[in-house]
Amino acid sequence: MQGRLSGKVALVTGAATGIGRATVDRLAAEGARVVAAVADTAQLGAVRAFSPVVLDVRSEEAWEAVVGAVEREQGGLDILVNNAGIHRTGGALETDRALWEEVMAVNLWGTFLGCRTAIPALRRRGGGAIVNLASINALTAAPRAAAYAASKGGVRALTMALAIDHARENIRINCVCPGAVDTPLLEGVIARAEDPEAMRRILVERHPMGRIATPEEVAAVIAFLASDDASFMTGLAVPVDGGRSIR
Repeated sequence: MQGRLSGKVALVTGAATGIGRATVDRLAAEGARVVAAVADTAQLGAVRAFSPVVLDVRSEEAWEAVVGAVEREQGGLDILVNNAGIHRTGGALETDRALWEEVMAVNLWGTFLGCRTAIPALRRRGGGAIVNLASINALTAAPRAAAYAASKGGVRALTMALAIDHARENIRINCVCPGAVDTPLLEGVIARAEDPEAMRRILVERHPMGRIATPEEVAAVIAFLASDDASFMTGLAVPVDGGRSIR
């Protein structure tokens, strides 16, 4: 639906590739003014068509600076998509403190900081929407994903906790739980497997629909949750997983 985000200002993290890049494209196509946040200056060229900004999601100071700049330069903030994330493989015996803290710092602490910083800005607009990126691993188990699953389960729980705190302020907070998606992050997981082709087949077979999602399919659900079409939805974890969570 063209124009359902017209007049809205959106900030998307992890915007250079994969789901993040598909999301900035989709939100812009639906009329939003999009600020595309990337991890470092090398990624700025990938989002130059939008309003690019470098954001270390682990930093409170960086979040304050970026959200403040969005309010000054764009007139306010209506939508936040907390998409930035990393994946590290390992079961309990393979996960040391450094790996655990690295994953939690980006996936969970970074998402929390985004929400905490954006909520006052959304209040100043009379409300708005936050969409967090969780994972199918927040809903169902996968082997050798201890830190990643814990971080994404935390994103799901955080989403519910904040949604109930801010529901009366017209601030809706939801998360999406993608299954396997054709992104550079997934390609990295496959490449690091002992048998990459076998890993790819396993990932496909886990989904009853028999394929991996495109980033655009996830972005379409994010755009819906960010729009007024989802005006009576908050605190939800929405699977975008080709039926994987129903097995």
